[in-house]
Amino acid sequence: MKVKIALMALMLVLIPVGMAMAQAPTNLHDTLAAAGNYKTFLSLVDKANVQELTSMAGPFTVFAPTDAAFASVPKATMDKIMGDPAIVRDVVFFHITPGKYLAKDLPALKECKTLCPTANTGIMKFTMVGDKYMVNNAHIVKPDMMATNGVAQGIDAVMLPKFAPPKNL
Repeated sequence: MKVKIALMALMLVLIPVGMAMAQAPTNLHDTLAAAGNYKTFLSLVDKANVQELTSMAGPFTVFAPTDAAFASVPKATMDKIMGDPAIVRDVVFFHITPGKYLAKDLPALKECKTLCPTANTGIMKFTMVGDKYMVNNAHIVKPDMMATNGVAQGIDAVMLPKFAPPKNL
């Protein structure tokens, strides 16, 4: 009888601990992959080999466009993005900012710089329209997806930096 009680007590302790470990946040890349609606953005991240979302400690805030947001980008624009590795990298970095910002904190922040290296384009502006948080012209549709190296904010539009002029060959 004492053995059964001891086993029950042990199970009551181990089951919640195991469940908590199974639900522990992962890095930003894995958090977005688990959310399931950011495949196009993650394909750009992978193509650009952006380590900030996978192996760097951060913290970072990622404004991740949904797959539906990418579906609304004209095909010619997507072809231009996908055809130039530098543009892919700029687009990804235009959606990442250093620091960890929850959606409710953004309107007070007003603006911040992105990791985008393209001159004069790496600024995000934050506002609130009604009860919706916005970054530039995108609404935050899935706020505060916590990760070990920051937080992701799901957005409903793709933010594009100004593309560099094509190089003469």
